[in-house]
Amino acid sequence: MVASRAAGPAAAPVPCSGCSKLIDPLRAGQVAIFDQRFHYFCNARCRHAFLGEAAPAPGDGRPAGLAASGAPFAGPPPRGLPSGAPPGAGGHHASAARAEPARASADEGAARVADLDAPIVDAFPPVSLDEKLPDLPVLDDDRALLEPIGNTILSEEPQRYDAVEARDIGALLLVLAIIAGTLAVALTLAGDAKLVIGARIVLATVSAGMLLGRAATTARDATDPHPAPMLAPVLGGLVAAVWALFGQDRALAAEAASLAGVIATASAISAWLIESARHRVFAERAWIGSVLSAPARRPPGAWAQGQAPADRAPQRGSDGGSLEGAGDELYELRPGEGVQVDAGEVVPVDLVVTGGDVEVLPWIGATTPTRRRDGDPVVAGATVVRGRLVGACTFSGGDRAVARVLLDARRRADALAPIAQASRALTERWAIGAAAIGALSAFVAGRAPVEIAMTAAAVLAALSTAITASIASVHVARGILLGLRRGIVYKSADAWDRAGKTSVAVFCARGTLLLGEPELAELEATGQKLKPSDVLALAAGAERTEEHPVATAIVRAARARGLRPDGVRNPNFHPGLGVTAVTSSGEDLCVGNRALMLEQRISIAAAESRVAELEALGRTVVLVAVGARLVGIIGLQDGLRPGARAAIQHLLDAQIEPVLMSGDARETCEAIGRSLDIDHIRPEILPADRGTEVRRLIDAGTSVAVLGHAGVDDAALGAADVSVALGAAGSAPADFSTVLASDDVRDAALSLALAHRTRLEARVGLALSVAPALVGAAVIAAFVLPPAYAPIASLLGGVMAVVHARALDAKS
Repeated sequence: MVASRAAGPAAAPVPCSGCSKLIDPLRAGQVAIFDQRFHYFCNARCRHAFLGEAAPAPGDGRPAGLAASGAPFAGPPPRGLPSGAPPGAGGHHASAARAEPARASADEGAARVADLDAPIVDAFPPVSLDEKLPDLPVLDDDRALLEPIGNTILSEEPQRYDAVEARDIGALLLVLAIIAGTLAVALTLAGDAKLVIGARIVLATVSAGMLLGRAATTARDATDPHPAPMLAPVLGGLVAAVWALFGQDRALAAEAASLAGVIATASAISAWLIESARHRVFAERAWIGSVLSAPARRPPGAWAQGQAPADRAPQRGSDGGSLEGAGDELYELRPGEGVQVDAGEVVPVDLVVTGGDVEVLPWIGATTPTRRRDGDPVVAGATVVRGRLVGACTFSGGDRAVARVLLDARRRADALAPIAQASRALTERWAIGAAAIGALSAFVAGRAPVEIAMTAAAVLAALSTAITASIASVHVARGILLGLRRGIVYKSADAWDRAGKTSVAVFCARGTLLLGEPELAELEATGQKLKPSDVLALAAGAERTEEHPVATAIVRAARARGLRPDGVRNPNFHPGLGVTAVTSSGEDLCVGNRALMLEQRISIAAAESRVAELEALGRTVVLVAVGARLVGIIGLQDGLRPGARAAIQHLLDAQIEPVLMSGDARETCEAIGRSLDIDHIRPEILPADRGTEVRRLIDAGTSVAVLGHAGVDDAALGAADVSVALGAAGSAPADFSTVLASDDVRDAALSLALAHRTRLEARVGLALSVAPALVGAAVIAAFVLPPAYAPIASLLGGVMAVVHARALDAKS
C-alpha cells in the first residue's frame, strides 16, 4: 500500500512587503533579498509595487528589470508561438496582441486567468514513506530576484564592523622619516651653498615632522618612554641648524644641518629597529590575550549569594538573544563563584576544582594532558580534554595569574622590572644630565653658542634612543613568555627580579627531589619476642590514621602482605618524628625515627650499626619499640623523581647552589646528595623548624629560594626570599613569588635559572646599546670628533643590541 505524501513544513505567516497581507513564507509567490533581509511577496505585482516599478505588460514575458533595459529573455516563448521561434518573435507577438480590439484582449485575459486557476499538479507522483525522496530539480537563478545595483533599498542602517587596520601608519611615517633624513645627510655631497644647506634643513624638518606625527598617532606601549625626551634632540638639532644658517660661518651651518639630519635619521631607524625586535613578543602576547578572552559559564542554577537580580542578567548576543546553552548561562564571574567548563573549552579564570575528575592541558600551549581532581588548582588558559570541569573561581579578569604579569598595563613585568625602569630613566632623566655636562664642557672650552647647542643635542640624541629605553623590556618580556610556555608564572616584576638574584635554592626533599611515595625495602625483628610480620602489624596499627607518606607506605605494605593492623589505642603523633601509642595488649608502643627513640629514652645501641648501614643506602629508617625495648626495624626506599638530576643541573648551570633539606638522618641525606651532586645538606630538620633554618641561610648574606609544595612546605616557603610552589598556579591567594601549573621539579628549577639568564641578557642588551653612546658622547665632549658622530655611535650600539635580541629569539 502506497501512503500519501506527508504534509509539508509549517511556518508562521509573515506580511507581504508589497501589500502587507499575511502569507505563508514557504509558499510565497516571490522572494527577494534586499538590504541583507528576506522579503516575501504575494506575486510579481506586489514586488514591483515595493520597488516602485511599473508592472510589465500582460503580453511581455520578461521581468520588469529586463523589459526596461531591452535585454532579450531566454525563457519559454509566449503562448501561440512555436517553440522554435526566434527570441524576438515574442515581443512582436505581444505588440500585435495589444493592437487587437478590446474584446479580443479581454478574451485572452480570461483565458490566462483560467489557466492560472487550474489545479496544481504535483511535480512528482506520491511515494511511499519508506522510499527515498528524489533530489530537487536544479533551477537557474532568476536575475529579476536580485537587488538592482543602481537602486539599493535600505530600510535601516546597515551593521558596521570596525575592521583591523591593515596598514601601520606609524611604520609608514618612520619610513618617510628615514628617507627624508637620509636625503638631508646625502645632500652633503652637493656642497655648502646656502641654498643646499637650506634644502637639507627642510628635509630634516620633514623627517622631524614625520616623527612628531608618529608620536601623535601611535598608541604608546607601557614599555615606551615618554616621547618628549625622544623628540627633544631632533628639535634641538633643527634649532641649532637654523641658528647656524643665519650666522656668518657657512661651514658651521653645514655641520649643523648634517647633525640635524643624522639625529632625525638615527631616531627613526632606532624606533623601527625596536619595533622589529619586539614584534614577536607583541604577537605572542596578543595570542595569549585572545585565548584568555574565552567566556565564563556558571553551572546550571548556581548563583552567588547576595547577588541582586539585576546582576543576574545573562550576556546578550548581537541579535539581542541570550547566549544560553542547554541549562547553562554566561556570566562575568567573580572570586568564589562557580564555573563550568566542558571538554574542548578553555578555562576562562583561575579556579580550584570542586567537582569532576578531568584531564586538562594545564597551561596555554601545553601538549601533555594531566589529571585534575577535587581541590586541585587550574590556571586560566588551560584546556579541558576529557570530562566536565566544575570549580570555584579564585581570580578573574586582570587578577588572573597569566594576565597579571603579561596583560595588565599597571602590573606588566616587562614594564615594571627594575632593569626596564632603569633603562627608561636613563633616556628620560639621566640623558638630560649628560647633555648638560656636554654643554658645560663646550662652554668651558670657549666654544660658540651654536656649538654648545650642537654638543648638547648630540649627547642627548646619543642617550635618548628608543632602543636604549626599551631593549631591556624586550628581554624581560621574552623571559616571561618562555616561562609561560612551561607553565611558570611569576607573581610580579619584583618577584621575577628576586628570582634572578637567587644564589641558593633549597629543596624540601620529600615530593620535590623524591617521589614522596616510599616503598618497604627492609623489615627486620631485633629480638625473639616478635616476628617481622608482627612488627609491621604494630607499625601499621599506629600509623593507619596518619597521612604522612611514611605512614601511608607502612599501611600499604601491611595490606599488600595480608596483615591486619594491630588495634592500638591512644595514638599521639609527633610531627616529623613518629607516633606513640598503646598496643592492643596494653604495652607502650613507639614508632618513629632515632630522635623520637632518644626522646622516649629507648636504647637503640643494639641496632645502631644496622641503622647506619640502611641510612648509608639512602633509606628512611623507622624504628619500632614495645615496652621501652626496640623490637624491629623498617627500611623505606623513596625513589628520585623524574627530572631531579636535570633540575639540579639547571641550577648549577645558573651558578645557584642547591641545598637539600630533609627530616631524614644525615647518612640518608648524604646518600641522596651524592646521587644528585648536592654538596650542601641540611638533615634532620623538622617541618616546623624549616622556616627558622631558611632564615639562618638568609642571615648568612645569601638570597634564598625554596622549592616545595603549598600546604606541605608552607613554613619554609614563607620564610624564603623567593618561594617556588609546585602545582599551585590558579590556587587561592597566597604569597608565593612563583607558581607552577605543573608538578615537575625541572620547571621549578627552570623558573630560577630562566630568571637568572633573562636578567643577564637584559643587562647585556642594555650595555650593548649604551656603551657606544657613552663613548661617542665622551669623544664629542672632548672635541675629538664632530657632534654628528655621537648619534652614529649610538645607532651602531642599538643595531648590536637588536641583533643580540633577535639571535636569542631565534634560539628560543
